[in-house]
Amino acid sequence: MTVNFPAIAPTSRQYDVGEFPTKRFDSISGAGITRLYGSKAFNASLTLEFVLPDVDTALILDCYNQARGDSDVLNLPSEIFDGMSAVLKSQIPAHLSWRWGESPKIQSLFPDQSRLRVQLIGTLDA
Repeated sequence: MTVNFPAIAPTSRQYDVGEFPTKRFDSISGAGITRLYGSKAFNASLTLEFVLPDVDTALILDCYNQARGDSDVLNLPSEIFDGMSAVLKSQIPAHLSWRWGESPKIQSLFPDQSRLRVQLIGTLDA
């Protein structure tokens, strides 16, 4: 099942490009070889921070609950990448399936205003 992430632009965004499936083998002499086991990077992460009124914070919490944590894939709206240039957006692989990486973290700033931190993981699903 796919769950739609709310169409809300974050106040900050951090992207980690992930890793390629490699394994390094070293011999006793110190010589070694690295094997590549796939052609696509995986386990990318997208950390988003929002400053939102409680009604919008509830939308993101509802998304987490609908997806049952990291069980279901998320459909990310274009608003998540607002402010990012097309050149940079093109470097985020389309083959990744985005899921919750951890539960949302909420910090109350003042009445009806919260800072929300969200971490998503880009998985390589079969």
